[in-house]
Amino acid sequence: MTAKPSTPRAWTSVRRVRCREPVTLLTGDATQTLRALPAGTVDCVVTSPPYWRLRDYATGSWTGGNPDCTHPATATTERVGNRSCGRCGARWSDAQIGREATLIEYINHLRQVFAELHRVLVPAGTVWLNLGDSYAANSDGYPNSRPGQYRQPAHRPRADLPDKNLLGMPWKTAFALQADGWLLRNAVIWHKTNAAPFPVRDRLANRHETVFLLAKQQHHYLDPTPREPGNTETGPLGQTERGEDPGDVWSIPVTPRRRQHHPAISPLQIPLRCVHLGCPRGGLVCDPFSGTGTTGLAAMRLGRAYLGIDLNPSFTQLAASRLTGISAVRPLPSGQAPAPRTER
Repeated sequence: MTAKPSTPRAWTSVRRVRCREPVTLLTGDATQTLRALPAGTVDCVVTSPPYWRLRDYATGSWTGGNPDCTHPATATTERVGNRSCGRCGARWSDAQIGREATLIEYINHLRQVFAELHRVLVPAGTVWLNLGDSYAANSDGYPNSRPGQYRQPAHRPRADLPDKNLLGMPWKTAFALQADGWLLRNAVIWHKTNAAPFPVRDRLANRHETVFLLAKQQHHYLDPTPREPGNTETGPLGQTERGEDPGDVWSIPVTPRRRQHHPAISPLQIPLRCVHLGCPRGGLVCDPFSGTGTTGLAAMRLGRAYLGIDLNPSFTQLAASRLTGISAVRPLPSGQAPAPRTER
């Protein structure tokens, strides 16, 4: 019998769906938590990071100073460079992505996350990245946006462009990742068939977002299922599949806002398609911005294991209830791997 390694291989046990617990949820900063993973662990990444300046997910906190002090609103701290309380000297700390003062800072933070994703992804792995665009010089940087569930005001972000400019944020991010060594394989158009009308009169309404397909190498995995013309069987790609290549325009409705505990839940059909196309059976799907676990739900339905990471512990709890029926989970500190589990 081969001796067990002295260092626990904490993450290899979640790579296959035959594991006793195919779902792992972690609470922590995406970059720091991914650094705890060994290289070549993840088969596919499907994610939609927080969009720049759209919402505040309430992950920040005051540290130091006087705990009894009535600190200023967080938006006030963002208007000053040091983000500190002038009354007691407490510091505002928030690791969430999407609240950066400039678009360049936002893109650079995403590049840090994707540097770790590049390391943990298997050589033939793929990344499916969903991003929406925004406009310059709105109060929160997003065209006619509504505040998130926390309804905190925001200051004017710096996009370094005149007012009313479409920022091209998804493509700027994609080109930055391309410069970092990623292969940009596709730019899928997600056509929102039920997008809400925008009350604007000097431009057209926005009814699409982009889903980028990225790879580490030229020969990467993509669903090898034969696609024969005339096959009318409906599969994970929806009724438009018909045994053919689904193409790079996906017409999928937006998830209704009612009864949502997360302000930005992706429609399940998006990760279903991405997981089906980009992850082999029994593989591990990762979402470093897991939210309430929609990507995990898609992975479970298609027979893949799932690793979800989110900075907000309340979202981790919601994902646990949604995916496993567990009423409570024990979030792990940022960067700490779970205890090893035995494969069955």
